[in-house]
Amino acid sequence: MRYTHPNDVAAWPANGGRPATTLAGTIAKAISDTWRCMLLLAISIAPATPGVLAQSVDQFTTWGDRAMTREEYYGASRFYAAALALEPGRLNLQWKQAEACRSSNQYPQAIELYHRVYQKDGGRTYRDALRWLGEMQLCDGRYSDALITWNKVLSKEKDPNSALARRARNAIAGCQLAEQELPDAEFEVSHLPAPVNTNDSEFGARPGPDSTLWFSSLRGDLNDDGQVQDTANYRVALFTSRPTAQGWSLPMQEQGPADAIGHAQANLMWAPDGARMFFTMIGGDGTKHIATRTPNSPAVPVSGLEAHPGATQPWSTTMEGKDVLFFASPGGEGGIDIWYGDLVGNTLSNIRNAGPLVNSPGNESTPSFDGATGALLFSSDYHAGLGGYDIFQSPWTSGAFAAPKNMTMLNSPANDLYPVYDALSGVGWFTSNRIGSFANKGETCCNDIYRTQRLHKTTEAHIPSTPVVDSAAEATSKAMDALLRIQQRFPLKLYFHNDEPEPRTRRTTTSQRYGQTYDAYRKLIATYRSTYEDPTTFDAFFTNEVEHGRKMLDELIQALIPALEHGEHITLDVRGHASPLARNDYNRNLSLRRIESLRNHLYMVEGGRLKTYMDSTATNGGVLRLRVLPFGEDRSASGVSDDRNDLGRSVYGVEAARERRIEVERVHLDGSSIPLGQAMHYSIDTVRQGVPQNFAVRVVNNGRTTLTINRGRTSCDCILVESVPPTLPPGGSGTIRLSYTGRTRPGPMERRIDLEVEGSPSPYTLTIHGTVIE
Repeated sequence: MRYTHPNDVAAWPANGGRPATTLAGTIAKAISDTWRCMLLLAISIAPATPGVLAQSVDQFTTWGDRAMTREEYYGASRFYAAALALEPGRLNLQWKQAEACRSSNQYPQAIELYHRVYQKDGGRTYRDALRWLGEMQLCDGRYSDALITWNKVLSKEKDPNSALARRARNAIAGCQLAEQELPDAEFEVSHLPAPVNTNDSEFGARPGPDSTLWFSSLRGDLNDDGQVQDTANYRVALFTSRPTAQGWSLPMQEQGPADAIGHAQANLMWAPDGARMFFTMIGGDGTKHIATRTPNSPAVPVSGLEAHPGATQPWSTTMEGKDVLFFASPGGEGGIDIWYGDLVGNTLSNIRNAGPLVNSPGNESTPSFDGATGALLFSSDYHAGLGGYDIFQSPWTSGAFAAPKNMTMLNSPANDLYPVYDALSGVGWFTSNRIGSFANKGETCCNDIYRTQRLHKTTEAHIPSTPVVDSAAEATSKAMDALLRIQQRFPLKLYFHNDEPEPRTRRTTTSQRYGQTYDAYRKLIATYRSTYEDPTTFDAFFTNEVEHGRKMLDELIQALIPALEHGEHITLDVRGHASPLARNDYNRNLSLRRIESLRNHLYMVEGGRLKTYMDSTATNGGVLRLRVLPFGEDRSASGVSDDRNDLGRSVYGVEAARERRIEVERVHLDGSSIPLGQAMHYSIDTVRQGVPQNFAVRVVNNGRTTLTINRGRTSCDCILVESVPPTLPPGGSGTIRLSYTGRTRPGPMERRIDLEVEGSPSPYTLTIHGTVIE
């Protein structure tokens, strides 16, 4: 018997893109069976829906069934929801809606529906309801509930050796694993910012030559309402991006050679020698095969895979002196298995299964192999894990793969896939739809790319007792060291009273400074102590966390000042969180106001000492920016109440108070000048619609001849060139001063500036990237 995961009808990553916000034109990004879904290809638009009241239950049900048949799972869930609104007690509709929500990663909704079905039916008609309930509880991080459910599944399963019984035991082990205290962090996990991650789906990040990051993305053309305009334009493609002094460059879509026209490409990776690429090529009819090419040659199918027509996700490596290609394909131990074979030229032979310790009755996928450690990395939805697909590591020992180890420090309750790790650099990558990924609809609907960095233990540097001469370079170095030292203690957490600042509004801005909100918070200590059931615990929280954050902010400011005075470009990454008393959209606006209060605090501190750096008008070119990260996890810690009548816990409780915060997560030192050239890029990060701002772009002439910039022309009136530097001799530097007028719509922004350089037949192009928020 083949074991199917809850995501197997629409296996990972179901609903890979961003659903629309209305019934009419609903975008349902889904996939067929497990291996096909991993390519995130089957996307379409549900039919337009007339008014709910004018339609019958049967009509909505028929539309939902058609959407499920076309693998439009999110759209199907909307139709079934409309039918249930008219007839909420119909059992078969509740089952259909549960299946649609499961298939589109709407975990909380699926839990409620499966629970309702099982309570009514007891497993008589819908025998899988209890199993799916347990899977969804895992994916939603409800481990106590999942433990009860899976024990019940195990007790009801007659065959103790069946695939379901084995899965139940693994799920129980996963619940226990989730409750264990994690060891000291071995890796730092960071969510890649825009423009790499978007409100579409990004997956399968792979490093390439020259520090280029290659990844796949499922993208479509959107209208002003955020809806896909044409199903045919929704497609998977390969993109590349590079780290720059201003952050990640705008991803560029990679165009395949002439023979690839009409075929989509995904899951690209470079061979270890950097000479060629392996990738999945997908035909217009959905058929796919693994192909290879060099940067300048046409794609050639890898032969020898005739017995594996569903082969995908290639990974080329060297094992025991032989070139080997890993891939994922149906068959073998269960659903999707990991396979590998000997690679000679473009032919694969001696293909074998990775073995029963790696593969299971469930699904194993997205393999990679680190040659330095001899370890296979992959994802599984069957082995003991935290929920959905988890990342595992299996070392190659004595000619076989050993029992896999769960990489708990990387995994989440949601799906975690496409792991890659380079032990020599300590850098890795993976894909996840965990909470915190960019999403317009549904907190776990969509996939983003995450980066991992192995942490190194450091010791305090020896401070010499003899005085030294403090040169300018040494002073700059000391300023940087101070910033790096304080960053080792991040995140810097700043706390707020309930709904402050600007309570009971949906504004995203405020004139208050964080220092003012902190002082007001302190004045409420007596109220907190008298209302909360444990005053001693609250006193400890305020002293050790609230006051500590305030003091740490002062330390950060004192570290920023000398670095900025030495002309550094610095960006602070800030993320907002909130307690669960309000809707998520309200909480997101509240978080933006809280981040704005920090911005105001920095702007006004010490009589405006940082003002010119934040305005980008400092004469030395120093710049200080705040980059707003996506709203933090919508799920609150256990013990946090959302009951407005229970103020002792929902407002004045320590658990709720911990949720009301913003976090400065990282300090970015954005480097120095941009070399003048034909194609330059500069990021202004996050700006507000209608709020003008100035920017100073430092440039340097690294050429052998003197350059004179006569003028700059922009592609719109939202970015203006205020001034350009004078003549720049070889090695000389200067500043291009720009002004952002605020006259543009919210969303990603890319604008071009043509610099007329004397003696150059074509202009030098400076591309401005950023994100505009309301």
